[in-house]
Formats: sequence, C-alpha cells, structure tokens
Amino acid sequence: MILYRCSLNKWSKDLSGEGAFLYGGRWNTKGHRMIYASENNLLAALEVAIRIPLAKISSDYTMVSIHIPDDMEIFTPKLVKNWNMNKKLSQLVGDHFLFENKFLLMKVPSALMSNTFNYLINPLHKDFNKIKVGKNQPLVFDERLIKMMRHQNE
Repeated sequence: MILYRCSLNKWSKDLSGEGAFLYGGRWNTKGHRMIYASENNLLAALEVAIRIPLAKISSDYTMVSIHIPDDMEIFTPKLVKNWNMNKKLSQLVGDHFLFENKFLLMKVPSALMSNTFNYLINPLHKDFNKIKVGKNQPLVFDERLIKMMRHQNE
C-alpha cells in the first residue's frame, strides 16, 4: 500500500509524529505521536490546502509517498454519525488507537470530502520499522488554481 503525506520540505522525511505530539490534531491530543497520511496525493494536498494558501504550499511543501507492507492489518473504527462535528470525540478515538498499540494503521474518513480516507500511523508500533519513505516530489499547483483561490479569498 502506498500512502501520501504533504509536508514542509524540511520535515518531509520525518516520521516521528513530532508535529502531532506538539500540537495535536483531529485524531490525537497533544502529547501523542501520530503520523497523518492520505490514500492519494490529491487528498493529502487538500488536507493541507484547507489551512495554508496554495501559493505557499507550492513553494514550501513537498509530497512524500509512504510505502506500507501489504500484509499490515488496518484498524477501522466504528464512528458515530456526525463524528466530524466533534473534534474531542475523534481525538478520543485516535488516542485510544495509540494507547492500545495493536495496529500500525487506522483508516478514517476524511472530514473534507466524502468517500475518501486518511490513514493514521502509529510511530510507536512494533512494525513501524517496516515502513519505507519514498523520494520527495515537488508539489506545484497550476497558476489558474492559485489565482482562483486568491480571488475567492478577496
């Protein structure tokens, strides 16, 4: 399985979960290491673009592939309706996933777009060393898209 992660160039090879540890996220509270990845590169870029202007992403960010062995078991939590409206609930689910430490991966729906999925990686799991990071790929958005986004924000 190949997952994708969009990050600042300087952190592109870092799979420590340090950012999630320091700041928390949708699926974890501060103090818990977690790596956020997406099922495809477009969703990975979209997950970042919701917070950061596209022009900045094009200049400072890169796309990295994360190669996961195909035999890894994936945990898919049962989520309540409207789970995406309650960040504390999703953080509880993610923290529990990390605490149990039974699975390397947890598959969760994207809050941004229906029928797409993100994967949460537990960097403290015993099989974490089986993950391989691919080479960085430039992340460049078409100027037409950048202009359109700028125009909508004015």
